[in-house]
Amino acid sequence: MSKEILIIRLSSIGDVIHCTPVAGALKAAWPDCRITWLVGEVCADLIKYNPSVDETMIWPRERFDKHLRAYEFKQALALWRSLQNDLAAREFYAALDIHGLFLTGMITRQVRTGQRIGMSEARELNPLFMSQTAKPLGPHITQRYLSVLKPLGITPADQHMTLVIPAEAEQFAENYIKAQGIITPPDKIAVLVPGTTWPAKNWPPELFARTAELLAKDFKIILCGGKAELPMGCEIEAKAGVSVNNAIGQTSLLEMAGILSKAAVVVAGDTGPLYMAAALATPTVTLFGPTNPETYAPPGKQHAIVVTKRDCGFCHKTKCRYGTNECMNSIKPEAVVEQVYNLVR
Repeated sequence: MSKEILIIRLSSIGDVIHCTPVAGALKAAWPDCRITWLVGEVCADLIKYNPSVDETMIWPRERFDKHLRAYEFKQALALWRSLQNDLAAREFYAALDIHGLFLTGMITRQVRTGQRIGMSEARELNPLFMSQTAKPLGPHITQRYLSVLKPLGITPADQHMTLVIPAEAEQFAENYIKAQGIITPPDKIAVLVPGTTWPAKNWPPELFARTAELLAKDFKIILCGGKAELPMGCEIEAKAGVSVNNAIGQTSLLEMAGILSKAAVVVAGDTGPLYMAAALATPTVTLFGPTNPETYAPPGKQHAIVVTKRDCGFCHKTKCRYGTNECMNSIKPEAVVEQVYNLVR
């Protein structure tokens, strides 16, 4: 009988992408195993087409959190009971908690399995819910996530991230690019992603605008991101002084992935779409301020980084403790553009 494995990683975009090597390593070691991935609604499409994942179990973690914040405990409890019932109907060889929170620890405890495996450095008392924990294999976030395979006796062969774009999203990207008058080849596309989930990781729109201006002589510029970044995109358009194609808020995640896959380079801060691009083998230039590139930078020669020179960098704070965001603001567009040209040469 094949081994049934449950992977628990509910969000966020970058972390879900960073977890995909776990599924790949499991399938490489145990080709006949069956992998179910428990994921939130927002990120579900990122693994829906993953060839190593046999089943996507979607639980609306985002709605659950929203109900709790609004003190709507009856609605939150209904969602929790629904998940409990779904898990009670199944039995797994092992459950791998690659999220590492109190919530996911509670979820893991609901799983019918003899092996609840988590990460030794997880937060919020999460290790107390596990039957086994494992120390990171190395400093990178992907190595941390892959550590959950150690108790299963699996040594991962590589850390390749996976993102599969379905045909309809691929077609959307082609249609969008053609509608902007971009012809590939010979036109080269530079995608700029101005938004992140932390205020401290955001690079100012005026610096993105200057970067677009410097790149426009050799690249067609496309802005990508979610609806929350629309004001940033409009400001970049207004200040760039060159033609900028603004796709922010106009795509689903996989449609954005289709555009990222067509780019010659993606310029972004430490944010989910960056890692989507890396999983698609698109060259990237990443701007690092409060987070450490040793932990998060995409590996490989096709990826470059521009790092803050401020002593306060790598603080890992969501908001700048000094209120200046100097670690990001000090990064110069000229340094970013230099890295772009180093890659695309």
